[in-house]
Amino acid sequence: MKIRKTIAAAALLLVAVVPLAACGTTGETAAATTQVQQAGPGGQGGPGGVDVSSVSSVEDLNALVQSAYGEAGLGLHRGHEPVQDVLDEVLSISHDELHVRMDSGQNLAAVATDLGIDPTTLVNAMVDSWSPAIDELVTAGTITQAQGEQYRAALTEAFTFKVNWDGQEATPTFTGV
Repeated sequence: MKIRKTIAAAALLLVAVVPLAACGTTGETAAATTQVQQAGPGGQGGPGGVDVSSVSSVEDLNALVQSAYGEAGLGLHRGHEPVQDVLDEVLSISHDELHVRMDSGQNLAAVATDLGIDPTTLVNAMVDSWSPAIDELVTAGTITQAQGEQYRAALTEAFTFKVNWDGQEATPTFTGV
């Protein structure tokens, strides 16, 4: 109980001190980012204006996969806002508690493991939340089913990188399948 109170107190302090930029947004872009994120499946949009629900070209899809890697400049947070609904559902902890854990040096895999959740479950949920963008392009005939599976594998690789990132490895560049 004492640990929970300490975490809650630390979370309240972080809410007051940690800038919104730790989530991948700034005060100037928070409203616009929130609007983009709410447009996609499960409220998910990608960083940099990539909106999961409006991916209509291979270029958009490439940008979406790249955004799944996250932004290294945001530390272990890597811009988790685009998948916050998934994190909330799978991890079942508050955004504030997630920040406390990440600010103390845990990546998403460590947070999941501490909570008794296989990190692969988290990765799969993230991929599932962004897969409708791939499905739409397959349905529209923009990409083949085989290419769709390659993009799904690329999303899995990108989200696996994001979840397991140790703070050191350079972010890969995705150029397409």
